[in-house]
Amino acid sequence: MTAVEGEPTTRPVVPATPPVRWGGEPRTGVLYGRESELSVLTGLLENARERLITLTGPAGVGKSRLAEAAVTALAGVPGAPPHLWVDLAKAGPGADAGRAAWAPLGAGTAREAAARLGDAGLLLVLDDCDPVAGAIALDLAALLRACPRLKVLVTSRVSLDIQAERILPVDPLPTGAGSPAEAVFTDRLQAADRVGLRGPQVRSTVTDICRQLDGIPLAIEMAAEAVGTQGPYAVLEQLARGEFTGRRRVRDAPDRHRSIEGTLAWASHAIGSEDRELLCALAVFHGPVPVSAVRQVAGTGRAAALAGIDSLLHKSLLLSRAERGGEPEYRLTHMARHHYRKELAANPTALHLALDRHAEYCASYALSVAAGLRSGDQGDQLLAEVRDRLPDLIAATRRLRDRGDHARLVRLLLALEGPLLGHGLAPEAADQIEQSIAATTVVPLDRRLTAEALMTVARTALARGEHQRARRALDRAAGAARELPAVRARVASLTGELLRHLGEMTEASALLDRATGELDAVGDARAAALARRSLSLVRAELGAPDSEEPLLRALDDLPSVLPADPEAPWLDPEPPAVLRARLLTALARVRRALGRAPQAYEDVRAATRILMDTGGPGPVADALEAMALISSDTGPAGRPHAVARVLSHAEALRRRHGLVSEEGPALSVLNTRLRETVDASLLRRLRLASQDVSLRDALVAGLFVPPQPRTEPPAAGLRSGPAGLTPRQHQIALLVAEGLTNRQAAGKLGISEWTVANHLRVVMQKLQCTSRVHVVRAVQQADR
Repeated sequence: MTAVEGEPTTRPVVPATPPVRWGGEPRTGVLYGRESELSVLTGLLENARERLITLTGPAGVGKSRLAEAAVTALAGVPGAPPHLWVDLAKAGPGADAGRAAWAPLGAGTAREAAARLGDAGLLLVLDDCDPVAGAIALDLAALLRACPRLKVLVTSRVSLDIQAERILPVDPLPTGAGSPAEAVFTDRLQAADRVGLRGPQVRSTVTDICRQLDGIPLAIEMAAEAVGTQGPYAVLEQLARGEFTGRRRVRDAPDRHRSIEGTLAWASHAIGSEDRELLCALAVFHGPVPVSAVRQVAGTGRAAALAGIDSLLHKSLLLSRAERGGEPEYRLTHMARHHYRKELAANPTALHLALDRHAEYCASYALSVAAGLRSGDQGDQLLAEVRDRLPDLIAATRRLRDRGDHARLVRLLLALEGPLLGHGLAPEAADQIEQSIAATTVVPLDRRLTAEALMTVARTALARGEHQRARRALDRAAGAARELPAVRARVASLTGELLRHLGEMTEASALLDRATGELDAVGDARAAALARRSLSLVRAELGAPDSEEPLLRALDDLPSVLPADPEAPWLDPEPPAVLRARLLTALARVRRALGRAPQAYEDVRAATRILMDTGGPGPVADALEAMALISSDTGPAGRPHAVARVLSHAEALRRRHGLVSEEGPALSVLNTRLRETVDASLLRRLRLASQDVSLRDALVAGLFVPPQPRTEPPAAGLRSGPAGLTPRQHQIALLVAEGLTNRQAAGKLGISEWTVANHLRVVMQKLQCTSRVHVVRAVQQADR
C-alpha cells in the first residue's frame, strides 16, 4: 500500500471492541419514517466504491441517529468491517482540530493514522464533524487514498467538499395527521402526559405543533417535553408568537441538545459575519423566502443574494424547495428563526430596518398577486402561495400600522381582497381598513383609495349579512367618490346590490340600470358585468320575462384578461374565470326562477367545472346551493342523499368563512324535504364529514348530483300563464287563487315573502287587477 506522503506503513492497531458513542441510550430501533433513507445509507456503506458518505442537514434533524441505525444494521452483516465511532462535538477549531479525529486511532496526525491503519478494513464514523470539517477535509482525502479498505461515514451540517465525498441529505420528517413527526412527539411524552392527548382537537393541535416546527425531530422532542407542564394549546400559542418552548430536557441529552441556543451556537465558529447578518435579516420571515425577498430584506444585489443563500445552504442553515414556475425558495427552520431573531432584536436599528424592508416586500408582493389574478393565469397556485405567506402578510400589516403607513397598508389589503376572503381573513382585513381610515383624519387618504377601501368593507359586510355596516360604508364611499365618475358608478352598482339584499327591488332596479350605463361609458367591463348580474337577479325577483338578458350580455362582453387600472394597480379583481363562474351561477338562478331547470342545470355545472381550480368559498357555496336546488326541481328526488351531501358541504363552507346564503328560504324548504326523505343518522354523518371538506372535494360532490328525469308532466304551476305571465308569476297567481297568503306561498315555493309580494304586484299589473280577489277571478277565467 501507499502511505500518506510516502511514509512507510506499519500494521495498524485497531481496537477489538471499538468505542461507540451513543449520545445517551441507543434508540436505533425507532426511526419514524426514515426506513427508506436507512436502506439507501446501508446500501452505500456496503458498496465498495463509496468510500466517504456525509450525512448533512439542519440542526436537530437526526443525522447521528440515522448513522447509529446504519452502523447497527451493518454490524449484523457477515464479514462487515469493525467500526470506530468518534464524537467530534467538543473538538475546537484551529490548527490542532484534527487531533480529535485521529486520536482514537492512536495517532496525532493523518499521516500517523494511515501508518497504523495500513490496508485493514475499518468503518470510521466521524460524528458531529462541523467544528473540524474544514481542518480535516484534505487530510481525510489523503487518508482515504492511502488506506484502500477504509470507509468513512461523516455526520455534519457542512459538507467536506472533497472529490471522494458522497453527500446524503437528511430531510425533516413529514408532518400531518398520523405522520412520523407526530410519532416522535407522542413517543417523547411521558406516560402521564399522554392522557392529555385524547380527542380530535388535541390531536389536531399536535399536528399543528409538528408542522410549525418543520418536522425537525429535536425541536419536536423539546416541545413534547414541555407539553406535560403547559399543555399542547399553550405550546402552540407560543410557537405562533414566534417563541420557542422546551425548557425541560432529558438528563442524558448532549449539552448542545439541551436548548435551542446550544444547538445553534455550538458550531457558530463556522458562520462568518456576512452569514450571520443575512440570517438575522431573514429571521423576520415566517414562511418561504424567494430570492427577490432575500435581495430586498438584505439590501443587496442578485449576485450577492445568491452567494449568501449558497453559503447558508452549504451550512444547512436554510431549507429549500421548488417554487411556482420551478424557481427555488428558502426558509429558516423555526429553531433557527427563533435563535437569530433574538440576535437581531439585540440591535434595534438593524431590527427596525429589517422589519421595514420586510413590510415593503410584502406590499410589493401583494401587487404582484393582484396582477397575476387579473391575468387569470394559475389563479389556484397564486391562492395557495398566498396561504403559505399569510403569516408574513399579517406581520407586514402590523408593521405598516405601527409606523403609521396607512396608505400602503390599505393598498396591501385591497390587493389581496380575494385571497383574504378565500382564506377566511376578510373580516379582520375590513376592520383594519376602517381603523386605518379613521386614523388618517389629519392627513386623509386620497379619495380614490378611500372609496375603494370602503367598497371592500361593504362587500365583506354583504357576504356576512351585515347590511347596516355595508350601508354605512357605501354612504361614506359615495361621499369620497363624488368627483370621480367611474368610481361613483361602481359605488352605485354595489349600492344596488345592497338594495337587492334588503328586498328593495324597484329602487335596486333603477339604480343598477343607471349604473350599468355609466360603467359601459367608462369602459369598466368587470364592474359592468357585476352590475348586470345584480340587475338580472333583481328582474327575476320582479318577474320580468327578460331577466336573463343582462347576464347573457355580461357573459358575452367579459374579457379573458382584466387589465390593470393604471391609477389603482393595487385593486384585486377576481380572476376572469371566477367572475364567469359567478355569472353562470346567477344565470342558473334566474333560469330556475323562469321555470327552465334543464338549462339552469347546465349553467351551474359549467360554473362548477370552472371553479374546480380557481374558486373561493363564496362562489363555490353559491354554485353548490344552486346545484342542489335545481336538481331537486327537475323531478322526484331519486338520489336525495347526493343533494344532502352537497348542501352539507355548502353549509360547512359558509360556517367556516362566516358567509351567509342568499337562498335562505329556498334552502329551508329543501332541507325540510330532505329531513322527510333521508335518514336522520345519515344526515348527521354527512354534516360531520363536511366539517373539513376542501373546496375541490365539495365541487366534485356537486358534479355528481345528476338532473332528476321527469316521471310526470310538468306541474301546472310551471306552465306559462295568461297575459304574458312568466311561469313563476303564473305559479304565484295559482297559489293566490287557492287562498294562500304571501307568507304561505313563500314557504311552499322556498322564496322570501317580499319576493312573492313583488311577483304579485307585477301579476296584478299584467292582469289589470286591483285586488287579490280580482286575481283569483282572472285565474279562474283563464283556466276554463
